Amino acid sequence: MKYALRILLPSLTLLAFLLPLGGCSCGFDCNNDDSDNGNNLAQLTLGFSDSLPEDLKQVVIEVNTITLRRSGLEDVVIDTFTIPELNLVNATTFKVDLLEYRGIKQLLVIEDLELVTGTYSGISIAILTGDVNKSYVQEDDDSLKEISVSGGVLSAPGMVLSSGQQAFTVEFGLALALQYQESTDTYLLTNTGVRTEDNQSAARLSGTVDDSLFNTVSPCSAKTDPEKGNRVYLYKGLNLLKENLADVFTTQSQTSIPANAIAPFAVASMAEDSLTGIWNYAFGYIPAGSYTIAFACNTEADDAVDYNGLTIPLPTGQKYEVTLSEGELTTCNLAEGASC
Repeated sequence: MKYALRILLPSLTLLAFLLPLGGCSCGFDCNNDDSDNGNNLAQLTLGFSDSLPEDLKQVVIEVNTITLRRSGLEDVVIDTFTIPELNLVNATTFKVDLLEYRGIKQLLVIEDLELVTGTYSGISIAILTGDVNKSYVQEDDDSLKEISVSGGVLSAPGMVLSSGQQAFTVEFGLALALQYQESTDTYLLTNTGVRTEDNQSAARLSGTVDDSLFNTVSPCSAKTDPEKGNRVYLYKGLNLLKENLADVFTTQSQTSIPANAIAPFAVASMAEDSLTGIWNYAFGYIPAGSYTIAFACNTEADDAVDYNGLTIPLPTGQKYEVTLSEGELTTCNLAEGASC
């Protein structure tokens, strides 16, 4: 089995062929086991993936190191990267535009790296900041804004490696993780919404969105630009009341949060197929389970921190329930009168 690490902003998977090139700096012998684990080895493949935000042209980060943390044992530090898709061989850093890897699309940053089996408590991604030429956001008007990361390190949950090939993905949920800082005119990339998913057990969800939902159905039909401000929200659980479905917010919200407000687990934007003209959405790697889907056409004001009190779903009938199975792709097409 393979473990791939994937990070979602849009969808990004970074994979680097490190082991054959010795791209691993370890506090132990990467190819030997510790203590009483025998000779059980895992081969790790790690990818980055993302979703959103909609109105930015690029979200570029320059990665310096990736550290796999282990409780009570020395960490595994990866500080050179061979990434064929980026034409890199033994590079000391790499840059990736997270917006190029949305939904299930990934950039592989680590591939078939031999590691001892066991629990890795977390993944630390050191990002170079403080210079608009290193990590930055390109806005819709082509202006560049610096990205900052608290302490220069982004943290993702860990993983459990058993023997054999395993793949994990780090999902950068940019709708939740990327926050515009008006006081400094920069963007803060946070750990909020950053997940690590096992590719083998993770589920995927995708579908189409009937353009009448934001073109002709009231009140969405009154929008100046029908194609802006459309999102698909995913909430954990079934039988959720519509009035409790909330926009993106955190506990740092400067606006009052209703007691029963449910924050979305993940958010997807829409993309138009250039050949068919059909609008699509996709959630990449998410845990299997039961979820509620809600479409909303009024999301331009959805701030990543503050509770904005948006009406979700909108149109009001655009609420669906779905159960996702391990390792499977589920399709749910959104339209007036549809169900999943």
